[in-house]
Amino acid sequence: MLKSVSQPRIVTLYGRGSARKLHSRLNVLVAAFLLSCLAYTFIFDSFNLPLGSACDTISKDLSKPRIDAGNSTLGFSSILALSVKPSWRSRGLLASAEYSGLDIQIPKQPFIAPELVEAFKNIPSKTGKQPSSGSAYAWLAHLDLIKHAVTNNMETVLIVEDDVDWDVNIKTQMQLISDNLRKLTDINNTDKSPYGQAWDVLWIGHCGEHTSVDTPRIEFSDATVPPRNTYTGWANKYMYNIDAGKRAIQIGVNPVCSFGYALTLKGAEKVLDWAGKGGNEAFDIRMLQGCQTKDLKCLVVNPEVMHHYQPPKELGYTSLVAESDGKGVAADEDKFEHVMGGTENIRESTRCKVLFDTTCVKEHRDYWFKQT
Repeated sequence: MLKSVSQPRIVTLYGRGSARKLHSRLNVLVAAFLLSCLAYTFIFDSFNLPLGSACDTISKDLSKPRIDAGNSTLGFSSILALSVKPSWRSRGLLASAEYSGLDIQIPKQPFIAPELVEAFKNIPSKTGKQPSSGSAYAWLAHLDLIKHAVTNNMETVLIVEDDVDWDVNIKTQMQLISDNLRKLTDINNTDKSPYGQAWDVLWIGHCGEHTSVDTPRIEFSDATVPPRNTYTGWANKYMYNIDAGKRAIQIGVNPVCSFGYALTLKGAEKVLDWAGKGGNEAFDIRMLQGCQTKDLKCLVVNPEVMHHYQPPKELGYTSLVAESDGKGVAADEDKFEHVMGGTENIRESTRCKVLFDTTCVKEHRDYWFKQT
């Protein structure tokens, strides 16, 4: 770029010494411009504002993986939501997506015949564990959505359940995850994709994971991490193996729940083969088993950046799986539309920001809720 300046003309007008000084000044100005563009990009991207045209091309060339991780699909080819029918779950999901600037698609789920559910739950298992009817139905629904991703040749896909929740800072969180996942998997700088292809399953939404001092991982500072003493769930004790105020990208050890997980195309095909034959009590447990046996290459964000939102059980909330298993019937939908529930381990819930203009951290399995 600098060599394009006509040196003979500069020498003729100013002399050789002046030319060198001018060249040095130009170098300084270009460097200052590049630094200004990077700062400008960071500030505007943090607030989800459009980049200025002067810096747009340069900044994208220098930092494309980070920028793409904060786009409308969080750097994946697509975000797909598993949803049986329109409900408070899907309405809250779409409202949250609009607030966060996310593009979430809800493909229509194919009909799953009761006879197929019954046959699937009775597949013999080496573990001796078989799914309940509700778990078998959910399992088959996940497989159908993964088939949709494979059929459409999605290079990467993020699959979320329709009651999922995330922090209002989700785009910034995913940019940090991109930075550190690339380091952990040693992605070549020529690969400009946010997360590369060195994994099958990337668990960003779960309800717990093991972490010990020996777990291969990269830790990084994240101001949105919930304080360790407020992290709830069965994996609370493992959070003390991660430094306070930090999140980690780690090798999957024992991730449970499928609130939000990403798949590469190769990983999606492997999951269909691995989980499509049944073999355990639930879809997420079967995938967990694949992580442990190394049949699946699993990476986990710990603590999670997605968790499910739950209305107050006192008002009659029952999960779809529990309802399918005959363990209660959910109360009228209208109750859940206007009463705030809670989300574990998410500091600033997007659902509660959109629906109730507040946070709704669910601490120690108690709900903070109010009438609207």
